[in-house]
Amino acid sequence: MLLAKFAAVAVFIWFYQTAKDNDESPVKWAIIGLIGFGITWEMAHLITDAMTGNRLFSASIPAIVGAAATWFIRQKLLLDAKRDNA
Repeated sequence: MLLAKFAAVAVFIWFYQTAKDNDESPVKWAIIGLIGFGITWEMAHLITDAMTGNRLFSASIPAIVGAAATWFIRQKLLLDAKRDNA
């Protein structure tokens, strides 16, 4: 769970800075990133809890999956921003 909290803070900062660099709304992007991370983390957490009883595995894998999903969300936001600015 601690890894997920650190990852959530990192996602917030990452999305905020990316939005500032692309002249977009930083708070909007940061919230989108947190929501995307949270939903993905929760789904992965439910799946790993159902599949295994190992607490270390069921705590760290969802954070990694959530962080990977936020990368795709960020790429989509960047693509939309470039399309809007073109």
